[in-house]
Amino acid sequence: MSQVIRDFLYTSVADKLVNLPLAPTSLAIGSRKLDILLIGTCGVDILASRSVNSGHTIRHILMGSKQYNPVPDASPTDDVAVASLTLRHILSDATQMPEPVVDMVFARLQSEDEARALLERVAELIAQKVAQIVEKITTVPVLFMSFFEPSFNYMGDLIDPFGPTSPARLVREMNRLLSDTVRKTSNGYFLDANEILNFVGRRHLQDDVLASSSHASFINDWDFKRDANRLNAPKALVNVVTHEVATREFSLAILSRIEAIVKIVAQQNPVKLIIVDLDDTMWRGVAAEGDGVSLDERIEGWPVGLAEALMFFKKRGGLLAICSKNDEAPTIERFNAIWRGAITLDDFASVRINWRPKSQNILEILKEVNLLPGNCVFIDDNDRELSEVKAAIPDIRCLGGNHYDWRRIILRSAETQVPLVTAESSQRTDLVRALAQREAGFTATSGVSREAWLTSLELRQSFFLIRTPKSRHFDRAFELLNKTNQFNTTGKRWEKAEFEKFISKGGYCVVSSLRDRLIDNGIVSVCLINNETIVQVVLSCRVFGLGAELVVGAIATRLALKSHPEIRAELIDTGKNATCHDYFQRIGFTQTQAGLRANAVHEPPPYIEIENLGASDFPPVQIQGR
Repeated sequence: MSQVIRDFLYTSVADKLVNLPLAPTSLAIGSRKLDILLIGTCGVDILASRSVNSGHTIRHILMGSKQYNPVPDASPTDDVAVASLTLRHILSDATQMPEPVVDMVFARLQSEDEARALLERVAELIAQKVAQIVEKITTVPVLFMSFFEPSFNYMGDLIDPFGPTSPARLVREMNRLLSDTVRKTSNGYFLDANEILNFVGRRHLQDDVLASSSHASFINDWDFKRDANRLNAPKALVNVVTHEVATREFSLAILSRIEAIVKIVAQQNPVKLIIVDLDDTMWRGVAAEGDGVSLDERIEGWPVGLAEALMFFKKRGGLLAICSKNDEAPTIERFNAIWRGAITLDDFASVRINWRPKSQNILEILKEVNLLPGNCVFIDDNDRELSEVKAAIPDIRCLGGNHYDWRRIILRSAETQVPLVTAESSQRTDLVRALAQREAGFTATSGVSREAWLTSLELRQSFFLIRTPKSRHFDRAFELLNKTNQFNTTGKRWEKAEFEKFISKGGYCVVSSLRDRLIDNGIVSVCLINNETIVQVVLSCRVFGLGAELVVGAIATRLALKSHPEIRAELIDTGKNATCHDYFQRIGFTQTQAGLRANAVHEPPPYIEIENLGASDFPPVQIQGR
C-alpha cells in the first residue's frame, strides 16, 4: 500500500511515530476495534470481504431500500451500524417503474420540471427509509453511506455537467437530501463514500463504466462466466483494473472513517487547544535573522496550509495559542508583517513570547484557558523543545517531525473534530480572551474584595428547560455533557438517542446561560434531574469562580424537592473532575452511608440576578429574595 494511501487511512490511528518517540504524528490515544453491522444489498458485501484482518468485525445483513423492505435488528454487541441505501430501489419507488425500466430514468428526463418532481419524490422516500432505520436501530450510531455519484458526464464532455437533468447533479442533490435528512435524526450520521472513491480512484472501483447509472455500485465480475463462450472472450474486469488493491484500500479507508466518526460522536480524548511555535513552524526559517527570505517565501505552501488548518480548527470551536522563544515586541511586528492579516494574534486565545522554558509558558496558557494538558497539542519543529515540554507535562500531546503531516493531522484526526458546532463553541476564542481581560480587571483593582468585584460585574443567569431534541439549546447541552471534563459530576458521556430517551421519559434537563456587563457567555451549564436524583451537573470552565454552579444547585434542589421530601445526588471521581468533588456539600448536601442526601436548599449567591424562571416552558420555582 502506498505511503500516501496509508497516511490517508491511518491519520487517526496511533500506529506511526516520528523520530521523537514522544510525538506521534497521530493525535489518537489508542485504537478501538469495532463490531459493525452493515446493512444493504449484495453490492456492499465487498466491504466485509475486503476487510479481513482489519481488526474490525463486520456482520453484513441483506436489506433492500424499497418502501416496505424490513430493517434488521441490531445486536447487543454492535458498536455501530452502517446503512447503504440502494439508488435503484429509491428510484423505482419514486417513479413506480420496475427494473429494468427504471434504469433509463435519467436518460429519459427531458426538463427541469421533470427533474424537480423526481427529486421531490426521492426526498420523501429517503426521509421514510431513514426514519424506518433509525427508529429500528436506536442503541448505536447509524452511519448512512452516500450514493455513488457518476464518475463521468454521460451526456458528453462538452455538454453542461451542471444542467438540471444531469445525472451527476441529480445524484449529488440526492446525497444532499440524504445528508440533510440524516442530520435531523438523533443517532444518524452521514458517511461520504464519494470522497474516498475520489481519493482511491473511481476507475478501479465504480461500475458505471459498464453498468447503468442507477446500479451505482462496485465493479464486479459476477457475470464473467456467462460471457466466456463469446466469439471475443472478455478479460475479467478485475484483471483489467487494479480492482483487488483498490477495493482493499477503499474498504480500509471506509473502516478508518467509521472508526473516526464513532470517536467523534463519543468525543474520545478530544483536542480543545493547539499551541504552536513560530519560527520554522508558523513560517519558514527564523524571521529575526533576516536571512533574505521574502515575506511570500516565508509562508507560501505548507505554512499557509497549516494556518488555514488552524483556522478551521478554531471554526470548529477549538482554541489556539502561541508559545515562542523570542523577544515579544519585534516578534509581534514580524508576525503581523509576515501574515498581513491572513491570521492575526486575535485568532489566538493566549500568546506567550519570551525566553522562559516553553513548559512554563504552556502551563500558564493551560491555566489561563482552564484546560487539562490531555486536551492540548503542542506543535514545534524542534524535537528538543518537544522533549522538554513532554517531560514536564506528560499528558500533553506533541506534534513534530515531518511538517507536511501537520495540516492533514489537524484537519483529519478524530480528536480534533466535533459532531456539531454551536453558537457558543464558534465564539469560544472571543469568550476566553474576554474572560482573561475580566480576570485581569479584578487583579488590577486594588483594595476591592472578590465579592465586591463580582457584584460590579452585574451577573445575570437565565434558565431554560429542554423538553425535546428540537429545543433551542438541545445541541449545546449535548455538547457540554460530552466535552466537559473538569466540572462534570459523573463524567458520563451520552449517546443522542439515550439523551433523548432521558428527556422523553420525564427527566429534567435544565440549562443556564450567564452574562455580565462585559461578556455574554451563552449556555454554560447543564443539570439533569430524574425524580429525586440530581443525575449529573456540568459547568463550562470559562465561568469557574463566578458562582454560577451554586445557582444551578439551588434551582436543581428546589425542582427535585417539589415532589420528594429528601433528594440525592450522584458524584463519581473521574480523575479529572477535582473541581466539583465538594460541589454538593457546598449546596447543602450531606455525605451519608447511603450517599449524598439533602432535604433543604442552599440559597444562591446574592450578587447573581436570576432571570427567566417565570418563562412558560419552565416549571414554577421560587427563589427566596428573587
